[in-house]
Amino acid sequence: MPRIVGVLIACVLFGGQAGSRAQAPADAARLKQQLVGAYKLVSFDNIDQSGRATRSPYTIGQIMYDSAGRMSAQLSRPARPKYTAAQPTDSERAAAYASYISYFGRYELDAQKKTVTHHVEGAVNPNSAGTPLTRHFAFSPDSASLFLEVRDGERVTARLQWDRYR
Repeated sequence: MPRIVGVLIACVLFGGQAGSRAQAPADAARLKQQLVGAYKLVSFDNIDQSGRATRSPYTIGQIMYDSAGRMSAQLSRPARPKYTAAQPTDSERAAAYASYISYFGRYELDAQKKTVTHHVEGAVNPNSAGTPLTRHFAFSPDSASLFLEVRDGERVTARLQWDRYR
């Protein structure tokens, strides 16, 4: 009789773990399928240490995720000044650089933590290459909007809303 009880307990414990393991990949696959697509930037708020939100000057953008695990992000300030000649001045180059964020690479989802990590391979900012950028994510109930949060530890430092292109 004790052996049967032990087998039942093992089945419950290990069966539950196997179920959890099977569930996690299913959740990750479902979330990846939900994430795949192209989105336009709706809002980008920086959050200060007191929790107060301030609208970022980057108001134009798009982010894309594909089914092969690749992503790219582009953010721009509006009304960027055009160069005055074919060859820009150093100050024009600096202004262009300061008004645009762009990077690409592979991405990785953690379904349990609800995070997506962008593994930056190339970027306008050369210091970004080789860095992982982890974002906490959520979807609107209809999956039309993707919400990303940037965190420093537990503190939210930025919130972005991206609406799926239709």
